[in-house]
Amino acid sequence: MGRRFLPEGESLLVEQKLDGAEKLNKEEIQSLYTYKPNRKILFIPWSPYVGIYQRGVKRYDSAKYERKIEEIRSKFSKKIAKKDSEKKQKRLQAKMNKKVNKQIRNIKEGNFGMRMGEPLAIFDSAKERATVDKIQDYMETKGYFNSEVTYTTENTFKMVSTVYTIERNQPYIIDSLFYNIPDTAIYHRVIESSAVSFLKTDENYEQANLVQERDRLNDLMLNNGYYNFSRQFISFVVDSSSLGDRKVIIGLTIRNPNNQPKHKVYTIDSVIFTTDADITGLASNRQSESFEGITYQFYSKRYSEKILDRRIFLKPGELYRRSNTLETQKQLSNMDIFKFINVNYDTTGGQFVSNVFTSPLKKFQTSSELGLNVSKGLPGPFFNASIKNRNTFRGLEVMELSGRVGFEGISGATNTGNPYSSLDYGANLAFTFPQFMIPLSSDFRSKIGHLNPKTRLSFGLNYTNRTEYLRTTINTSYILSWQNYEKRRNYSLNIADINFIDSDVTDEYQQFLDELEAQGNNLNNSFLPSFVSSSWLSVTHNINDYGNRKEKSSFFRYQIELGGNLYSAIAKKTIDRDLEYFKYAKVDLDFRHSAPVNSLVTLAYRAHLGVAIPYGENETLPYEEFFFAGGSNSIRAWEPRRLGPGSFLPVDSLGVYSNDFEQPGEILLETSVELRHKIFGFLHGALFVDMGNTWTMRVDPVRPGSQFQFDNFLKEIAIGAGYGLRLDFSFLLLRLDAAWKIHDPGNQTRYDNNVRRGSFDLPDYSNYNRLVWNLGIGYPF
Repeated sequence: MGRRFLPEGESLLVEQKLDGAEKLNKEEIQSLYTYKPNRKILFIPWSPYVGIYQRGVKRYDSAKYERKIEEIRSKFSKKIAKKDSEKKQKRLQAKMNKKVNKQIRNIKEGNFGMRMGEPLAIFDSAKERATVDKIQDYMETKGYFNSEVTYTTENTFKMVSTVYTIERNQPYIIDSLFYNIPDTAIYHRVIESSAVSFLKTDENYEQANLVQERDRLNDLMLNNGYYNFSRQFISFVVDSSSLGDRKVIIGLTIRNPNNQPKHKVYTIDSVIFTTDADITGLASNRQSESFEGITYQFYSKRYSEKILDRRIFLKPGELYRRSNTLETQKQLSNMDIFKFINVNYDTTGGQFVSNVFTSPLKKFQTSSELGLNVSKGLPGPFFNASIKNRNTFRGLEVMELSGRVGFEGISGATNTGNPYSSLDYGANLAFTFPQFMIPLSSDFRSKIGHLNPKTRLSFGLNYTNRTEYLRTTINTSYILSWQNYEKRRNYSLNIADINFIDSDVTDEYQQFLDELEAQGNNLNNSFLPSFVSSSWLSVTHNINDYGNRKEKSSFFRYQIELGGNLYSAIAKKTIDRDLEYFKYAKVDLDFRHSAPVNSLVTLAYRAHLGVAIPYGENETLPYEEFFFAGGSNSIRAWEPRRLGPGSFLPVDSLGVYSNDFEQPGEILLETSVELRHKIFGFLHGALFVDMGNTWTMRVDPVRPGSQFQFDNFLKEIAIGAGYGLRLDFSFLLLRLDAAWKIHDPGNQTRYDNNVRRGSFDLPDYSNYNRLVWNLGIGYPF
């Protein structure tokens, strides 16, 4: 607990509680504590951070760090003096500053051990009283002017527990509002917008609502022509004594500028767009052209004014609105054409001129990336390279040619070979247009400019080389995308996703597919030369920047897909080749939520549901459209893509469990819960439980127990649990999870070949390792 480090006569603060804080924000109150108990690992009564800090204190020597600074400066000064190149001198200077700053940090913040650990939380009655005062002030901001806050302590064996007791009493209510606004135009705007005001009569008084109301009124003015308006013009008077009986009167004042009878309303006189603001010093003057009332200036004309106009929301003759200024900057930035965008206003000469300054990104840009990718298995190394050509056809479009080679990091469709025998490589050519490339009126194109409309046309060639087969895919897609930033929604509509697929299957795997087909399984059709076409709509909601550790956040994505549509019908009539065609409908729902419990612990959970219904002659899906379960981003207690379907348990001819083959399914249900917590520094941990499975839509004679049935599927939910460590380097998160099977819907005993479905007992397995290790990059969800 850290008591052995206590000075004589001192006690250790081990716990702080709140009493009477019902219906109040406990996290806000707890943040007011002047000091806090030492952190523990989960709920174990042990504070390792104290020991780390104390070891750091023993090694702390400020004089040593001062001497080290002098040594570094002396050493690098000599090196810098010997260099003739200014570039090399600057490099050495930067290196020296980095080393010096490290020692300065040791002096100011303590050495590494002191920064990683924490000092003893020694009980201090003065700090307790300071906390009481802070909570009292907080209660008054919530309208509880008559509240009382006290604290009591209990000291047992030099360990102190503190309880803060809050007697709220009755809150004060807003009785009435009055306005002191001499500018009648502003007065009317305030009254007209009162329905959305944060100040309401007959509601509890809260100081935070005054701050929000000031911000709201400031935005209201700035978005209605009042360019020079600021929060300083707004003030409030709160009177809690005139009426008595726990009622307050709030007075709102919006004063005029000094020596002015009213606030000035600004209307944009002209808009000047400079497309190459980074170019200066040329003897010649910029050329200028006008389009829809906007003047474009440039040394060399590069861009289509017609398309630029749809991303500019500043128009001559319109009122100044700050929201339009911000939206213009945002939408111009979304085009991936400009590296610098600035909008300012010139009020000299009695004119109100909007100036838009931009400077272009490089026309040609190359990039390469070496890394690890994790989908449903082990981390797989990959290498990407691309070249980008901006403004390819002078319509602000972007062309990108990219290539990729990488190992998928999964063990293939069978267990033959090593986990990195699955090689994926290919190339893709894509064109991104900053508009919808479909017939639309010019007015409508302008109206939807704030939605960041884009069209992406791509052509790709991809090879997947596994031990069992070589799969070649030629792909083209035509995708419209747009956004709704205020509600954090992103939309993608793939009008045409067309694939020609050819598979070269090994004799051994073909024999396996033939055996399945002879028993009534249609998986073989997925590996025939195929034409796969589909259209889909994908919608993504991202609420509060999902994954942040400060507040609750959510992520929700749903995708609806139809395969075998009009394009398949056309292909059958125009392509003179024996191809397999697929018809299917698919829905994929993915919901994730993250909620910080406190500064150290976060609760995160995920629910994933997918249904793919094949229909038509072959009654099967393209292999890429199947669902799979198991792996580091799925049910972690099962090997990648080996769980299910249903209660089916694959066994060999001797009746022994065998996970040699992937297990595709047409229905997927997954859910996971993680309790993530910080251990110290960059080391984090997580307790987790995963549940889920896949199923087939129809009876599969080869895999008994695989069909989804409402009266039985709950028993077929696989359950795994475990613990994981994460190394969080901010730019990279490495994850190692150990997962244990809690419930296997396909249990098989060691002594007989009977498959017991839905049993919760823990049988003895033969050649079956119940503990599964998963190595991953990033969080599993």
